[in-house]
Amino acid sequence: MKKLSLLLFLLLSIIKVSACKCVYETLPQNYLNASVVGIIKIVKVYDEDSQQRNYKADVEFEKVYKGTPFKTMNVRGLIGNSYSGACEIDVQPNERYLIFLNSDSTYSISSCTPKAKLGIKPTKAENLWLKNLGKAFNYLDNNKFRFIGLQFTSCYDETQTEHVSDLSKISRFKPKQPFAIYKVKIDDRSKIQEITPVTTFGSKDDTIENILKTNMIVSPPRSFWIPSPKEALLFLFYNKENIGKPYGEVISCD
Repeated sequence: MKKLSLLLFLLLSIIKVSACKCVYETLPQNYLNASVVGIIKIVKVYDEDSQQRNYKADVEFEKVYKGTPFKTMNVRGLIGNSYSGACEIDVQPNERYLIFLNSDSTYSISSCTPKAKLGIKPTKAENLWLKNLGKAFNYLDNNKFRFIGLQFTSCYDETQTEHVSDLSKISRFKPKQPFAIYKVKIDDRSKIQEITPVTTFGSKDDTIENILKTNMIVSPPRSFWIPSPKEALLFLFYNKENIGKPYGEVISCD
């Protein structure tokens, strides 16, 4: 299933390059797991250590969604000479990122860090996207108790034969909020047996539930305590900017 926001999907998905293997999490799961979430701008890079293959970057926070901002982070790699096979990354002054970091004290990033690279300057489309993400983040913060013992996972349309899924083909879709969350029970084929709305778009909700039950394959959630959990959470996001685009998902399951 081609994701609604291709950039975010690529940057928050599994990265498999040579020996570098990163753990995949969904957008809401990354948010819940993180201790700091925000939009940063790289101010400068310096203090390269060629033996340890890392350097430092001073940052400015444009927006803080979660946690306490900081001024300096460690970067895995060498300045202008990162090795993707070792999960290294290049960051340069004036670059902007939406980042999800998890640390008790020292913050560091690599190619595996959940993040989305933004434009050098904000655009109208970016501002709308971030505004809608902010609404989703606020909901997650205020409803953590509803997600205890469950994990957000992704899904894809197994019936898809065109560039977008049936979710994105829904006509006259006018959501009252830019996201929806569903609790689902899945069978051994990862098909949805039972679906319970947690919060909905407020538009075409019956149609969306029917497509989820009929078309979607759910990625099995991982649990340390339960080898094969059969319950999970699905997060659907509305990308208004993809309306009319041949390859852009209007509603994604991330």
